[in-house]
Amino acid sequence: MLLYYAWLPGQEQPPVDAFEPDVYDAGNQNWMLSQSERQFIYVANNEGLLEYNGMQWTLFPSPNETIIRAVKVIEGKVYTGCYQEFGVWAPNAHGGMEYQSLSQSVAGQMVADEHFWNILSHEGQLIFQSLDQLFIYDLETEAIEVFRPADGVDKLFEVRQDLIFSDARAMLYRLEGGKALPLLKSALPSRIIYAWDTREGIGVVTDRHGRWLVRPDGTTEKLQDPLRMQNTRVYSALRLENGQLALGTISNGIFILNASGQVAYQIIQTDGLTNNTVLSLYEDASNNLWAGTDNGISCVNLSSPFRKYTDQNGVLGTVYTAVEYNGRLYFGTNQGLFTQVPGRTEFALVEGTTGQVWSLFQYEGTLFCGHDQGTFIINGLTSKQVFGQSGTWQFVRVPGRPDLILQGNYYGLSLLEQSGGEWSFRNKVEGFNLSSRFIALPKEQEAYISHEYKGVFGLMLDKDYRQVVARMDYPEPVKGKNAGLATFDEKVFYYSREGLFALKGFEAGFERYEALSEELAGEAFESGKMSVDPEGRLWLFTDNALIYYTKGTLSEDWELHSVPVQADLINAMSGYENITWLKPDHYLIGTADGYLVFNFEDLPVLDHQVYITHVLSHKVDRMEQALPVSGSPTVPFSYNNLSFEFAVPTYSRYFIPEFQYRLLGLYDSWSEWSHDATLSFRNLPFGHYTLEIQSRIGQQHSSNVLTYDFVISRPWYWSVGAMIIYTVLGLLLIYFTHRAYTRYYQRQKEELQAESQLRLEAQQKQAELELFQVRNEQLQKDIDSKNRELAISTMSLVKKNELLHQIKSALKQEGSPDENIRRVVRTIDKNTDEAETWNFFKEAFENADQDFFKKVQDKHPKLTHNDLKLCAYLRLNLSSKEIAPLLNISVRSVEVKRYRLRKKMALEHDEGLVEYILSI
Repeated sequence: MLLYYAWLPGQEQPPVDAFEPDVYDAGNQNWMLSQSERQFIYVANNEGLLEYNGMQWTLFPSPNETIIRAVKVIEGKVYTGCYQEFGVWAPNAHGGMEYQSLSQSVAGQMVADEHFWNILSHEGQLIFQSLDQLFIYDLETEAIEVFRPADGVDKLFEVRQDLIFSDARAMLYRLEGGKALPLLKSALPSRIIYAWDTREGIGVVTDRHGRWLVRPDGTTEKLQDPLRMQNTRVYSALRLENGQLALGTISNGIFILNASGQVAYQIIQTDGLTNNTVLSLYEDASNNLWAGTDNGISCVNLSSPFRKYTDQNGVLGTVYTAVEYNGRLYFGTNQGLFTQVPGRTEFALVEGTTGQVWSLFQYEGTLFCGHDQGTFIINGLTSKQVFGQSGTWQFVRVPGRPDLILQGNYYGLSLLEQSGGEWSFRNKVEGFNLSSRFIALPKEQEAYISHEYKGVFGLMLDKDYRQVVARMDYPEPVKGKNAGLATFDEKVFYYSREGLFALKGFEAGFERYEALSEELAGEAFESGKMSVDPEGRLWLFTDNALIYYTKGTLSEDWELHSVPVQADLINAMSGYENITWLKPDHYLIGTADGYLVFNFEDLPVLDHQVYITHVLSHKVDRMEQALPVSGSPTVPFSYNNLSFEFAVPTYSRYFIPEFQYRLLGLYDSWSEWSHDATLSFRNLPFGHYTLEIQSRIGQQHSSNVLTYDFVISRPWYWSVGAMIIYTVLGLLLIYFTHRAYTRYYQRQKEELQAESQLRLEAQQKQAELELFQVRNEQLQKDIDSKNRELAISTMSLVKKNELLHQIKSALKQEGSPDENIRRVVRTIDKNTDEAETWNFFKEAFENADQDFFKKVQDKHPKLTHNDLKLCAYLRLNLSSKEIAPLLNISVRSVEVKRYRLRKKMALEHDEGLVEYILSI
């Protein structure tokens, strides 16, 4: 039988964060590290002092432009040593650091080319160590003493509260009472790198000859080194809080030895170390191991609950599934099924399984493998194919039938059956031919399938699980990319970007699980893939965290928990996320380049604080000025553009803080959570503001809500002086405006009065003129009437004279008197003819009052000849008594005629007849 073994050089490593020089923007080499009470990291770098607050790096250039090789933080102050110089950096109000030299008073005691390589705190004193001597600085009195051993000082340590140093000869001494007391009877074979306390004496690490034990009597014993460390040169070392020993080497990275002296980890450049030459090591307050290397800085999360195996050579591939079975770990990947004995690094490919492995399923002591080529039963390093008609996605138990397993295949469903202790393919389920990657069998004969592109289906199977007897195509939930289906707590759940849906029944379908969907709404959807572990946890993968649900301890309600690891850091294949329960509280998570091992017990309590590190105010033209990081500064209005930098000094690769803020005085609501540790506010109005910032890592909020008060001062045009001037000018403006308006309205009033007077006078004159006109018209009417009367009288007189002349002529004619009398009578009769008299009157009247009769007849066409006569006499303003003889009728008859004339003219009762005729 031919087996293919894949020997992979990697191992399960703690997470490592690497900071290249272009990240922190300083020199390549980093010689020493320290940490402040605020948990900020300080690094002695080739170009100066580096500060890292978990979010931003800041470089403070070396005071004399030389390499800083030593750094130590004591009570908020940072002490450094470099070439011919040592001193202290103190934080200023603006978040920066200001340097003060401490070595000037002892400059005359320094030797040529003296470098300070180490700073150690001991019993209220700081010891600045060069290769030639020790400068002992008293923190209280600030006095400095100098101690110069005969053979110089190579390394300085504190062991059992004693100061221990080595010299160039590889001898070890204890400093006591200003004297060097030897601890070795003879020198070690090579340079001493590190010393620490042990129960048997002092442990020592040399650079070329491994570890040694120095007994109290000065004798030494060589300790056995791991084979992997032979011919390794050590440059730096550190005893860790957990009792392990970290060794920084030249060209071989970091070795971490456990209590028995065996290699627990070797961390090299391919594991995230910035360089394999490690110049310095430091363990911070959270038990992270910092490594200053020849080309950058690395932070190893030794206390992280995660261990990462990275497939450097690409042999293992992307892990889709895993299981622990019969003392072995099995990994289903995109390249086959691999197996490993836990604790070893070698992986072996299970025979015949090359290709995609989708799932692993343990049932009744048998391990089933869902493969691109079908179904395999796995036994150790061998496999047996039991189904090969289609690729197999998933396996589920058949309720009530322990001898059956339902498979989800590329082309529907099929059954495996156990008979005589052997499993074999029994039948394909007829009536459903779609890909069945996610399946659930909550009870007998009911199956539910999630298809990524077609949605969710419900199938009712016959009693023998051979065909579909009923099918439901559910409209809800709608199909969703990377959606998943799983059975948990005896319920069937579907999870997609739209939320979490629970099955109500075969015909009723699914209903959105509102309470849990709302809880998940705050987590960015990454995948609907769900996993259920033996401890009763339902696991889901989101963009910001691993989410899991458990049953409440005091109620039946589910409780949401979160492991705050971002999806891009896990680096699982989207849609194929998987988490495998290995043993209580231990899980394995498949990734695109290996896997993660997660120890639930080591999940840290993520206590943390948030700090403001820098505050800048800007002008519109980008000119800026630094503001204090505390207090309540007043900012000129011209600098009303503010930016803030803040930080949470936590250095876990997988647990990344998020921030939330609000600016009281501008708005009261909190912002959305964000990983961005900077804020900018543009064109703030003048006034008082309070910036509040809080952070969280997962569900753990910061222990403080950071507040920062500041005032944007009024612009000059809104200053108190300007307001007084505006008030005075406003009052003056009001006064002069009122005065101007008063004068204006006074003038307007006078003009209106004058205009009114003129208008009144004009109206009076117009009235007088109209009165004169009325009078003139009346006079004209009177004149016209008199003229008519005069004309008629004149005509009458002329007629009378003519008649008298005719009578006289008739009387003078010859003839008998009787004949003359008869002739006179005929003349009189002729001149007293009514018709002729009227015609004469009419002609005379019309000469005096033209068109009168025409006007009357136009208005009243029904008037008779006699009516016109009466109108003419009335026009002459004659009374009834005067008209009666002219018409040869009585006065009473004239009144009757006048009455009848009124009716024909249809005059109103109160309208006078004479007045009407005169108006025509």
